[in-house]
Amino acid sequence: GHGEFPKIVIASGDHEELIYDAIKALNWAEKYQLPVIHLVDKNLANSWSLVNIPKRDKIKIERGKIVERGGWDYERFAFTEDGISPRAFIGSSETVMWYTGDEHETKGHITEDPEIRYKMYMKRMKKLETADKEIPVEERAVLYGEEGSDILIIAWGSVKGAVLDALDILRSEGLDVSFLQIKVFTPLPKDYIKKILEKSRMLISIENNYLGQASRFIKMETGIEIPHQALKWTGRPV
Repeated sequence: GHGEFPKIVIASGDHEELIYDAIKALNWAEKYQLPVIHLVDKNLANSWSLVNIPKRDKIKIERGKIVERGGWDYERFAFTEDGISPRAFIGSSETVMWYTGDEHETKGHITEDPEIRYKMYMKRMKKLETADKEIPVEERAVLYGEEGSDILIIAWGSVKGAVLDALDILRSEGLDVSFLQIKVFTPLPKDYIKKILEKSRMLISIENNYLGQASRFIKMETGIEIPHQALKWTGRPV
């Protein structure tokens, strides 16, 4: 994109999560009107498992702010307090709107006015702040175990299954250990993650990549370095 733009990044840890996360991704894309990247690592994409039929009461369709008839004066990109403009569907009756890949004013017409560009830029970035306030923390980071455990494992994606199996083994050996699964990287629930990390003596990240990407990102957002890393990049799952 031309310059920064807001986006949501969600990562699934197993096949059942994949189903519900796909629904969340579609809802968030419409509700917050921004791209949603659904991270599905190869170990999940190339494997299968038996899962429960999705529960209808856990599935909710959210279309966001919808306008039925906007008229000729409809402002598709109107400035709002939360950064999200009321949206009419393309082709809806009695609604005229313009879309462009260049900077535009509230009706969608191209403009190079620096003041309007500044306001539009701020409007777009505001969407992520709104999402950060509205999406529950427990949907973005999941703690298996107690806060303040002696050892805390941090992981994401398909590593989840291996870590949950390891927790049972480690606890049977008398170790005080918990697991923090990162589900949403943007907007990252950094205050919650920082609080959890600060309470444990030993921090260990387990990742299916060479650089320890999640650890780097967490350090950038929270200022906390995860000193111990178990990384695997052979193409085989953990």
